[in-house]
Amino acid sequence: MQYCLINRQSDKFLINRTVMNETFSINRYSKLLKKELTERAPIIIKIAGIFSLLLVGYWLTILLFNGDPVSIYPRITYLRFATFLTMVIAPFNLYKDYNHPKKGIDYVILPASVTEKFLNMLTNTVIFMPLITFSSILLVDSVLSTITPSIFPGYVITSLWEVEKTFGGFIAFLIFQQGCIFGNFLFRKNKIFKTLLSGAGIYIALALIVVFLISVLFKEQFVAMQNTHSVIKITNLSQLGSITGSGTLTGFLKGLQYFSYILFYGIFPAGFLAGTFYKMKTQQY
Repeated sequence: MQYCLINRQSDKFLINRTVMNETFSINRYSKLLKKELTERAPIIIKIAGIFSLLLVGYWLTILLFNGDPVSIYPRITYLRFATFLTMVIAPFNLYKDYNHPKKGIDYVILPASVTEKFLNMLTNTVIFMPLITFSSILLVDSVLSTITPSIFPGYVITSLWEVEKTFGGFIAFLIFQQGCIFGNFLFRKNKIFKTLLSGAGIYIALALIVVFLISVLFKEQFVAMQNTHSVIKITNLSQLGSITGSGTLTGFLKGLQYFSYILFYGIFPAGFLAGTFYKMKTQQY
């Protein structure tokens, strides 16, 4: 009798768990978000504080040794770099134990669906941690500019409207972060190293495929184009379509440019997000 009761309770728990995994409740999402922010606040504040203190240390160095004043643009570069680095390390710091054989179980048994946990994870890693770091550095820079305008002339916040220079690479940063989030849930050990190595491997593989297609399938046209152009230098995808030459090769390069846009701005981020959700849903311990 007791055995049957245990089995019935267990079956009821499994049924509730299955229903919860397939539903979304804004109430559960809000409660989980509040809980996670409370628990992860020390890590977020620590990361934001480190990057802010680095800026203060740089300011003190200039102040003590009578260094040259620092204009707005190097400080904007630091702001962008610190924000990007925060986006990269966020999943590895905030959710490093999710797929841990022992520590991850505590997160799995939380009374929330996979969708709610997934959205919470994205909220903390994509929005809160980078935004808090960004705001912290911006606030410190503004204070230092007010105290010593001769060292930090101008306010960085007044130049943030130059969206093309300041936020032009934000989409690329975001896509790269999605890959880091997926790597954090895909690998159990040496997560950062394996994630970066995998990203480099994908980049090299795609580059080799492009080089093979151009140098083998379009060999004669490529040689002729090299003779026409003294230097062929491509630093971003938009420059692929600007190369002129033989009609067939030019058409191929433009097609490659459009395919690259679809791959990097569509397939990759969608694949990273779908892969992360799948890993969270099927994680076994």
